[in-house]
Amino acid sequence: MQINYEKLNYQEKAVKAVINTLSGYDNTLNEIITDPVLLDSSVKKTLLNVNGKYPGNDYLSPFPQFNIEMETGTGKTMVYLQTIMALHKRFGENKFIIVVPSRAIKTGVQDNLRKLRNYLSDIFNTDKYQYFVYNSKKIGDLQNFEDNSFQIMLTTIQAFNKDTNIINQEYNEGFFGGRPLDQITDSNPIVIIDEPQSVDSAKAGKKAISSLNPKIVLRYSATHKEKQYPLLYEFGPVDAYKEHMVKHIETLGTEVNTDGNIPIVELSENPEIKNGKLVARVLAYKSSNDDFFKKIVTLKKGDSLAKKTHNSLYNKFGLVSEINITESFVKFENGYKAELGSLEGEFEIWVTAQMKALIRDHIDRELKMQRKGIKVLSLIFLDKVKNYRVYTNDGPKNGKYAKLFERLYTEVLHSNPKYKKLNDYNVPVSEVHDGYFAKDKATKNKPEIYRDSRGNGDTIRDESAYNVIMADKEGLLTQYVPGKSETNTKAAKLRFIFSHSALKEGWDNPNVFQILTIASPKNDLARRQKIGRGLRIPVNQNGERVYDDEQNVVTIYANETFEQFADGLQKEYAKSGLLKDKINGDFFANLVVQKNHNVNTNDYDEKNISDDNHDSFSDENQNTDITTQVSKKESKNFVNILKEENVISSDGKPIFSGIKKLSSPDTKKHFIKKAKEVGLDSQATSAMINKITIQFDVPEPRNRRNRKEVNITNKNNPYLNDLWNKIAHKVNYRVKFDEDNLINDIVNGNNPLSEIQLKKMTAIQTRARVNLKENKVDNRMLNQNTEHLVWNKLPIVNVIKQIADQSGITKNAVATIILETQKKDNSFIDKIKMNPALFQKRALNNIKGHQRKLLNKSLVYVRNGKTWSKDLLHSFSASENTLWKVPDRGLKKTLFEKIATQSEEENKFAESLVNEKKIKYFLKLPSWFKIPTPFGNYNPDWAILAERDGSERLYFIVDTKTTSEMSDLREKEQDRIRAGRQAYSKEVFNDVDFEAPVKVVGDLDI
Repeated sequence: MQINYEKLNYQEKAVKAVINTLSGYDNTLNEIITDPVLLDSSVKKTLLNVNGKYPGNDYLSPFPQFNIEMETGTGKTMVYLQTIMALHKRFGENKFIIVVPSRAIKTGVQDNLRKLRNYLSDIFNTDKYQYFVYNSKKIGDLQNFEDNSFQIMLTTIQAFNKDTNIINQEYNEGFFGGRPLDQITDSNPIVIIDEPQSVDSAKAGKKAISSLNPKIVLRYSATHKEKQYPLLYEFGPVDAYKEHMVKHIETLGTEVNTDGNIPIVELSENPEIKNGKLVARVLAYKSSNDDFFKKIVTLKKGDSLAKKTHNSLYNKFGLVSEINITESFVKFENGYKAELGSLEGEFEIWVTAQMKALIRDHIDRELKMQRKGIKVLSLIFLDKVKNYRVYTNDGPKNGKYAKLFERLYTEVLHSNPKYKKLNDYNVPVSEVHDGYFAKDKATKNKPEIYRDSRGNGDTIRDESAYNVIMADKEGLLTQYVPGKSETNTKAAKLRFIFSHSALKEGWDNPNVFQILTIASPKNDLARRQKIGRGLRIPVNQNGERVYDDEQNVVTIYANETFEQFADGLQKEYAKSGLLKDKINGDFFANLVVQKNHNVNTNDYDEKNISDDNHDSFSDENQNTDITTQVSKKESKNFVNILKEENVISSDGKPIFSGIKKLSSPDTKKHFIKKAKEVGLDSQATSAMINKITIQFDVPEPRNRRNRKEVNITNKNNPYLNDLWNKIAHKVNYRVKFDEDNLINDIVNGNNPLSEIQLKKMTAIQTRARVNLKENKVDNRMLNQNTEHLVWNKLPIVNVIKQIADQSGITKNAVATIILETQKKDNSFIDKIKMNPALFQKRALNNIKGHQRKLLNKSLVYVRNGKTWSKDLLHSFSASENTLWKVPDRGLKKTLFEKIATQSEEENKFAESLVNEKKIKYFLKLPSWFKIPTPFGNYNPDWAILAERDGSERLYFIVDTKTTSEMSDLREKEQDRIRAGRQAYSKEVFNDVDFEAPVKVVGDLDI
């Protein structure tokens, strides 16, 4: 097949932006403007047209340089090759040098130079270029720059950025006794820099570019880091997404849940110093009620992960022995190092689930696209080459991921008869996948070996990997059709491509629809790089682009949730300057503004305000004579107005309602009048308003809960002193019961152990669509799929010992309980094997439930001689919406001016306490006032002092609930209330009554 090229409007605009700028918008001019003043004026006009910022005139020296931004997958190489053709045809420029950062990208550009030569000559109706790839071993090629022929030289920056490069050496013979580089400098070429952030971001790169003596430099990238050069044209990720010039982005993440059977520990972020101590946040299985959940746990040196998670499976890790902020890891006493993304044990499960999902998505897409002539490709990035290809004395063999792929592919392919319709159904599995890696060539002493490359794309080994792919790029796009001999090729049958890092950049196959990365975070690809490999619009067997939003979706199989992927992608775009989420003081600085010849800029002209977002002064058909920029002072003044008018918050965050108002003509007039008061003219103000309304589409911010300080009214109230003296005594408890009775109750009583429910381990896959907006990356969940896991590599867990250690009963007792239960249910032990960690957790809770019943019968409290200090009662802060304000008439009856409550029922109860005459004093008990119980510490709600008949004082500890019926409460609540009754029994607190559950004040016996 042969790729058919098409004219795309945005690519033509990119070319036109350069030509117009260099010609001063004069269609009759046939040479590039060299006068700095005229060129600078033309640049300002271009920036005005694109609502751009003027960076100052430093870009003109020592030679003019310009940025052009093209999103990955939108044809950056095509754009600058078309620009070369336009510069040659319009201005007669003949000498061009394309500088790239790596051998890898060089190979891709070389392929385009070869394939596009005839096409570009035809569409521009001009002569064909000659091109060569600079090679220090063929230095004579540089003599091509001596004549007037149309020449393009392609080179890497590494070929001429050092004094030791051959091109920079002085020669006494040949090249007229000078340097080979002189052949280039004498021609005063136009230089194209592909990915300038990797070419000349350092001094050596800038010096090398300058040594070429360029007439002008055009810089093409998706992520420009150096903003000192005018941005003549921008076609960023949001533009490409909106205009359907790239595929939509979809993520599929797999969340593995082994219920703690595999005690994973993953460093969730780089360690940091907090309050003077080095801390690390790790993801681990934390025990909660009768389940395990993955939670973030903060650790410092010497901490026990087992204690932090209440999970005994982490006992084997021991204490934290080291937190390394430089190398980003946490080390435990058993030697295990937790690193970013290192899900010990579960990683293999994750890889299996993600690869299986990729294979299924791939062949499902093939079924839909086969008849449209679109071949589907999948790209899988590996952590290590040896995991795909192993080298033995008998030659290369499949590594573990190649074996896994072949097993899963065969399994999925034969899982449904519908797949028999696939052209590739009978192609051997060994032929549908292959790995392309950098390699060391064979020598006499060793065979050819593929190896992990550095991923910089600047080594010969990287180039060898690219050559394998580029040699038959069209072949990879060719569908295999049984019976058609011309499609019976290795490339046509190949659909799944494995690579290490050789395909990181410079290789964009339009028919890649699935991308999976199996890599540790240290060598993982950035999200934009992952996406970039599959953004291009696919082509059919006629080489034609196929535009179909429904089918044109690239799926990224992420090792994070879809929310994390979208958030991470947004941060990457923001870091690159592609998203703006704040308006700071210099946000509008250098914004280009054109002022009308006949407008007094100190006067306000209502005619300049229209119902759309474009001010009339920007009409390119209008006569103008002044082009200027918004100054930093003007920008700061207008930002202050935006804050005053609640368009942005104090920290610069856009406010939805404020941004929305700016689209109103009346509001626009109001802002122009306000701006005039601080010396801003109407046209500059309109330009700044337009920039905001075009760029920002902000979400309504969520209201944050304000915290309020709550003060004490009177700490020396005699009623408070009396009440506190009665209730402040601390207590201890003790219990004793017979173990045989416990065993019988667990096996044969109510809620026996045989009735506990165990669930299977799961892998939940979530598919979500990523949406790109001007100021954020959004996501929308599409569907979820839950797979039950049957994993044969679970670590052995001694459930008997673990349950015994945590319940306090003997191992013999636990073994007896299990064996006796097995007699009642002969599948019971098989259930334990299905999910031993969850069994351990739920069996422990079941046993503790039976213990509770016996505990309640044998629970005894005694005072321990200690008391709660009244000095602990002090002012506190709480969320404003949780505070109930005590009315003035009640301030003498309680300690605080406001009471922290948890419900409307508590508010009503507090109000009743204020209103009830018999209640002389009440106190909402602080969270530290706790009663120890076998079921956890218990914090009752209220302490109350009442007077009956004006003389007899009554003292209460009260727990309020939404019901006064004990049976309506959860079991744990019932247990704690029963323990509270025991603690405040007449034998312990003679003068205090414990009342619970209480719903209204009328429930108290006063």
